[in-house]
Amino acid sequence: MKEPALAYEYGKGLYLNITNKCPTSCVFCIKRKWKMSYRGNDLNLGAREPSLEEVIAQIKNKSSQKRFEELVLCGYGEPTQRFDIIKKLAGSVRKGEIEGLPKDIRIRINTNGLGNLINGYDITPQMKGLINSLHISLNSHKPENWKKLMRPMPQYEKEGFDSVISFIISARSHVDEVVISAVKGLEPDIEGLKKFAEKINVPLRLRPELENEN
Repeated sequence: MKEPALAYEYGKGLYLNITNKCPTSCVFCIKRKWKMSYRGNDLNLGAREPSLEEVIAQIKNKSSQKRFEELVLCGYGEPTQRFDIIKKLAGSVRKGEIEGLPKDIRIRINTNGLGNLINGYDITPQMKGLINSLHISLNSHKPENWKKLMRPMPQYEKEGFDSVISFIISARSHVDEVVISAVKGLEPDIEGLKKFAEKINVPLRLRPELENEN
């Protein structure tokens, strides 16, 4: 049986698949449509999440063959579900402990922004010096539309949107680059979303809805 990919290549980055758990079931998510596959990589972790040692082993294997410009925490799950693993991994990188990776390599997290609610505290101060970039999938500046698009689990419905906004604003003080993203065509008031991004002083990236390339 083929082992799932814990580290996979895309563009100039090495992407790390550390969890399939997610507090949202976004209308635009491709993991079910693509049957947990991503451009030839099986990202289905099954019932067991990988250990830090297993992730590092795959990073070493990949980085021994190719030089990457960044590490990206992004699989078919919400990375901040395993924030302790992220901190340990990033800490090892910054200490130069992972062979084949420069200790100043750019580290990015692609997230839905619910990390503070998931972990029960503001996790953004602990990113300082470890994480270079956060790409936060917001998709709407309106709480009700955010719920319709992101479809959070019941325990995240009430506080979810406000928590994401707080996460974004707090992250600006601790992470060099904070970007919010939205899938094109889903937010009717795109001009309102652009103004909202300007108001909180965070760049907005509009991205296309992914088509099936598998």
